[in-house]
Amino acid sequence: MSTEKVGVGYSHAKAILIGDHAVVYNQPAVAIPLLNMTVKATLLPSPVDQMVNLSGFSGSLNELGADLEGIRQLIIRLLSHFNMVNQPFSLTIESNVPQERGFGASAALATAITEAFFDYHHQSIDAAELSVYTSISENVAHGSPSGIDAAAVSSKDPIWYENKTIETFQMNLSATLVLADTGVRGQTLRAVGIVRDLLETNQETSWAAINHLGEIASEVRQDLYHNHPKHLGQLFTMAHHELQSLNVSHPKLDNLVNAALHSGALGAKLTGSGIGGAMFALAKDNNDAIQIANALSKAGAQNTWIQPL
Repeated sequence: MSTEKVGVGYSHAKAILIGDHAVVYNQPAVAIPLLNMTVKATLLPSPVDQMVNLSGFSGSLNELGADLEGIRQLIIRLLSHFNMVNQPFSLTIESNVPQERGFGASAALATAITEAFFDYHHQSIDAAELSVYTSISENVAHGSPSGIDAAAVSSKDPIWYENKTIETFQMNLSATLVLADTGVRGQTLRAVGIVRDLLETNQETSWAAINHLGEIASEVRQDLYHNHPKHLGQLFTMAHHELQSLNVSHPKLDNLVNAALHSGALGAKLTGSGIGGAMFALAKDNNDAIQIANALSKAGAQNTWIQPL
């Protein structure tokens, strides 16, 4: 039996059902785990150098590219915490979470890596401390994130997020979610800036949209709990229109939303920061979900996923 020291960490993707952008302005949000999109980080001793294997990159920690700077900063902090600054290691990350599509990929990577380092040293980590470490990477990747991604990628339950307070809740919905990737990389920092500028230059209309998204979030939670899929779908489509008014949608997102609605979806909206990225549609059952997924593929979706709720 091998006695080689090893540390392993796991996480998964998430989808924001409601609260995209509005959550930054103290409105509530609902996020659900996407348990079929996973990240696994494995930390092992290495005879030489500090090696990282991630997303096609294989090389020294010091050679990580600018798009992975948040991950590099996180690893540096973890090395300092565990007195490993000069200690060689091999960190391998396996992920099927699409990058920059609104599925929380950067938070999921950071969470799995952090858990791997703590597991390597046989130390437990609570949710609050895990969130602190995940935010190191998220702050580099997204500026000043709300924190909902960090909470959702390590939770197995739906999350109600309001004023930086996290609460899990029971979901009793009989429906199926269809997610689709536009193939266009999301632009979180740009989208956040667009909304911020719009709230300054077109205050009345833009703040009304933000506040309405908050009201919709409360109704979404009720519909998820009381199993009202038809009304829930209408809320999702309504929310997409509000996000359009905040200029964070994209022609490919709108095209996929329309394709889903025309193929029988109860509702559809973008998820995440927008300006590319992903969307989802609510189907009444798995058969409808397959039909909607096929329609989304024909409409140009790069990939689709079906998730029962």
